Amino acid sequence: MHSSHFKKLAQIGIALSTEKDINKLLEIIVDEARSLTCADGGTLYLIDKPKMQLRFEILQNDTMNMRMGGTTGVEITLPPVPLFNTGQPNHANVSSYVALTEKIVNVPDLYEAEGFDFTGARIYDDRTGYRSQSMLVIPMKSHEDDVIGVLQLLNARDPKGNLVVSFDPQSVDSIASLASQAAVALTNRQLFEDLVEANRRTERAFFDTVQRLAIVAAYKDKDTALHVKRMSRYSAILAGGLCLSPAEVDIVLHGSQMHDVGKIGIPDAILLKPSKLDPHEWDIMKQHTTMGGHMLSGSPSELMQAGRTIALSHHERWDGSGYPKGLTGEDIPLLGRICAVADVFDAITTQRPYREAFSTQEAYRLLREGRSTQFDPRI
Repeated sequence: MHSSHFKKLAQIGIALSTEKDINKLLEIIVDEARSLTCADGGTLYLIDKPKMQLRFEILQNDTMNMRMGGTTGVEITLPPVPLFNTGQPNHANVSSYVALTEKIVNVPDLYEAEGFDFTGARIYDDRTGYRSQSMLVIPMKSHEDDVIGVLQLLNARDPKGNLVVSFDPQSVDSIASLASQAAVALTNRQLFEDLVEANRRTERAFFDTVQRLAIVAAYKDKDTALHVKRMSRYSAILAGGLCLSPAEVDIVLHGSQMHDVGKIGIPDAILLKPSKLDPHEWDIMKQHTTMGGHMLSGSPSELMQAGRTIALSHHERWDGSGYPKGLTGEDIPLLGRICAVADVFDAITTQRPYREAFSTQEAYRLLREGRSTQFDPRI
């Protein structure tokens, strides 16, 4: 390996390990491999194990002014390379051979090579006037020693004369090292994305379960179902007004929908009573906060945790006179403080059997009067 390549490989390794975009990562691999070998062209395949074929991911050629795949947005329309033909290993294709045998192939001249079928390259050359000559094909092996893809470089050039030459055996070692680094980086990135997607699926499952519970509660009380929809939108508007990030606003929007999920445990005689509740009934009604908190507890999901926080704290008051814990000021979680305002605003602007709805102007006045007593004055 050329001494100059050691430092370069270290720099490439850092770039590969920190790049989060897989398409960009694939491009870096081909660009850097071509740079190390002065190759005119480069192709990167990834193995599609279920279909047992090599899938084109990156295709580059400077002479032909070609960059396809990756972040270019230019689709590669070439068909994938089968690893097996009629049940037999496809050793005629050099890239398939490398993927199956895990061997490096260094061809000085395709037109004089034996053992592989380069008909496709010759047809391309005849059609375009290009001359495919030297080729280096290297397997990309992960840290578990599995081949995940193949890196193919075409037409190494003499840096001085720009003539096409064979790939330097010392450069082969550098590219083999790069291919190994690349395979590990790709595997790690794919594992990370798989984990993120698994977490998303888990979170969606949690959220779906809670939404279904909320639907059950809504069947008991149509007013509650409509209140949940309106209140969640008001909460998201307030969150945006407080300059929370889009992701946080989304958490508020969906998490607030669970604020009254604990009402599923409140007896119908109390939940659906058309008149005001007596003190004993009111004590029971207030338990919906702790019931909801208990229902949403124990989840690793950020959304479920937000829902639990809201369920437990949206009836707390700034001055400490709320429930269930009598928290004061900023001891009340911000999500609870936001939802408290949205919850009350919707409640007083909605008609009840025992009172008329307040106008928007009247509701604003009551909310302002509740600053520093019931509500966070900042909200």
